[in-house]
Amino acid sequence: MKLTYCLRKFLSQHHVVRHIRKCGPSYGFGDESNRLENAKHIVVVEYSSPNIAKPFHMGHLRSTILGNFLATLYERLGWNVIRLNYLGDWGTQFGVLAVAFKKYGDEEKLKENPLQHLFDIYVNINKEKSLGNKEIDKAALEMFKRMESGDPEALSMWQRLKDISLQEYDKMYERLGVKFTEQHSESMYKDAGVSVIDRLKKEGLFKKDDMGKGYVEFKTGAKTIPVVVLKSDGTSLYITREIAALMDRFERYRFEKIHYVVENGQHLHFEHMYGVINTLPEYKDRLNADLHVKFGRVEGMSTRQGNVVFLKDILDEARNRMTQTLKTKSTTRVGPGEIAGTAEELGRSAIFAQDLSQQRLKPYAFDWDRVLNFNQDSGVFLQYCHSRLCSIERMNSEVAILEEMVLEDEHYSVQQAADLINHLQEFEQAVERSFSTLEPYVIVRYLYALCHKVNAAYKVCRVKEAQDAKLQAYLQMFNASRVVLSSGMELLGLRPLEKM
Repeated sequence: MKLTYCLRKFLSQHHVVRHIRKCGPSYGFGDESNRLENAKHIVVVEYSSPNIAKPFHMGHLRSTILGNFLATLYERLGWNVIRLNYLGDWGTQFGVLAVAFKKYGDEEKLKENPLQHLFDIYVNINKEKSLGNKEIDKAALEMFKRMESGDPEALSMWQRLKDISLQEYDKMYERLGVKFTEQHSESMYKDAGVSVIDRLKKEGLFKKDDMGKGYVEFKTGAKTIPVVVLKSDGTSLYITREIAALMDRFERYRFEKIHYVVENGQHLHFEHMYGVINTLPEYKDRLNADLHVKFGRVEGMSTRQGNVVFLKDILDEARNRMTQTLKTKSTTRVGPGEIAGTAEELGRSAIFAQDLSQQRLKPYAFDWDRVLNFNQDSGVFLQYCHSRLCSIERMNSEVAILEEMVLEDEHYSVQQAADLINHLQEFEQAVERSFSTLEPYVIVRYLYALCHKVNAAYKVCRVKEAQDAKLQAYLQMFNASRVVLSSGMELLGLRPLEKM
C-alpha cells in the first residue's frame, strides 16, 4: 500500500478524481493484486461477547462496534475474516443467576422485558450477598456443580435463560447492523478443560498448591507468574475454558492472526492466557502480540430519565432526540413516513461516530450535545455532508457525466477544490495508518476533515453556475467525494443516508 500511495500522490488533480471514480468503494484499500494476496490469510476477530442473561451496556457497544470496524477493515483489505461472537454462558455467575431466578423470578416480567428482569433479580441477589447472606454463594456453587455434572433440571433452566437471551441479543445486533460469521459459547468448552489440564500435565507444567488448586507458571522477563487453571474442588475456570477455545481455534481456522476486542480491565487475563499457551511447544510464538485489542471506558453516560446505561436506552434516547429535531428543523428533507427510520439511523450514527472518534485506550466523557450536533464533528455531521453530496447529484441528474471529456487541473483552480482533492488522495494513507494501529479514530477524523473541505469547496465551486468542462469537473469532484465518504462511513458501520 505504501508504494501505491507514493506513486499516486504525484497524479494530477483530474486524474485523482477519475481514479477514485473508477475504483469506487475499493479505492483506498490497495490494488487488486494486494487484496488477492491478503485473501490467503485468515484473521479471527472476537468481539461483542456478552454474558448471557445480562442487558447490553456501553462496554458491550464499544467491543461490538470496534470489533465490527476491525473485521470490516480486514475484509476490505482482502483478508479472510472470521467474525466471532463468544458468549459467556457458563460459570459460577450463572449459578448465582439460577438461584436468583428461583427466589425472585416472575414469568410475566420475564415475558415483558426479559433481560431487564434477569438483570433486576441478579442485582437483588447480589444485594443479599453484600448484606452477609453466605448461603447464596453456597447454593450458586452447588447449582454450577450440578450443571457441570449434567443434571437435567439445572441444564434445562440454563438452556431456557440462554435461549431467551440469544433472542434479545439478535434484536440488538440487527438494530446495530452488526453480523457474525461464527457464534461460539463458553459452554462449548465446558468439558475441554480436562484436555487442557491433561496437556499441561503431559508437558510437566501442571502443579498444585497447598490448597489443592492447579496452576501453571510462565516467565515474563525476570518474573515467574503463576496462573490458577483448576479450582480445588476440580471445577474448571474461565481461563481454562478460554485456553481450550484458543487451542480449538488454532486447529479449526489455522489463522495467521487473532484479535480479542475486550475492555482494558481484562489485560491481565490476556497476558496470563498468552503466557500459558506459549508454554506449550506446539503453540509457542504462534500468537500475534497485539491479540488483545484494548479499549477504555465511557464516562458520564446517562439519559434524561436518570443514570441508565443500558444500550437500548441510549439508542432509544438518541432516536427520540433526532426525531424531535427532524420534526422541528426547517431544512428537513424527509417526509413524515421517513422520519422514524432516518432518526434511528442518525441516532445510531451519532453514537457510533462519538465512540470510534476516540483513541480506543483512552476513557472518554459522553456528551449528548456534541453527539447530536449537525454543525460540528459528529456522526450527524457526516450524514448531513453525505446527504448534501447526494442532493448535488439529484439536482443535476439530467447532466450526463462525460467520462471522455478532457479535464485539466485549471478546472479545479480555486484553492478549496485543490485542498479537497488533495485530501481525497490521502484516504489510502489514512486506511494504512488505521490498519497498522488498529485505531478507527484515524478514519473518523479523516472523514470529519473531508466533510469540512467538501463544505468549503461547495461554497465556491458553484455547480448551478458552472458550464461545460467546469460543470463536469465539479460534478466529478463531488461524486468522488461522495464515493470516499460513503466508503469510509460504511467502514465505520454507518449506513449513509441520501437525504435527511
